[in-house]
Amino acid sequence: MGDGMSNVLVVYATGSGCTAGVAEQIARSLAEAGATVELAPVEDDPVAADIDAVVVGSGIRAGQWHGNAKRWVLANREALKGRPTAFFTCCLTMATDAEDPQKVAQVRAYTDPIIAESGVEPVDVGLFAGWNELKSFSLPERLILKAMKAPVGDFRDFSAVAAWSEAVARKLGLS
Repeated sequence: MGDGMSNVLVVYATGSGCTAGVAEQIARSLAEAGATVELAPVEDDPVAADIDAVVVGSGIRAGQWHGNAKRWVLANREALKGRPTAFFTCCLTMATDAEDPQKVAQVRAYTDPIIAESGVEPVDVGLFAGWNELKSFSLPERLILKAMKAPVGDFRDFSAVAAWSEAVARKLGLS
């Protein structure tokens, strides 16, 4: 391990469980790079002040980050400004053609307002495909997804998540 950040908080918001799986992969990758990792859903209101670095992410609901994730970021903005912070977003939009500039711009449009409002300058921003596992959504959400003709399946690319996490680890001086 380098002289970098060793205690990393990975905090996430999820509605259907998809983002939890991505956060778990990020935590695993950072731990493999030598970090001591705390993994927590935003509902646990983890404390960012005593941590060396933070990775925070959310799934997308109705075209925006989960409200509890946004509230956590804003409530902890001073702590986040004082340490390296990376953001990530899981979104079904990234399920196909994840390199498509229009799709990247669309998902960044969900993420960037929270980053801007927080005043945090992230070390990196990861954009990952989510899932459309209909059983994981409420009936109204399923109806909306069907009306949108959203692709059905689990589109998470854990190798892409691991690669991004390894890049974040390098930026934190872990590897």
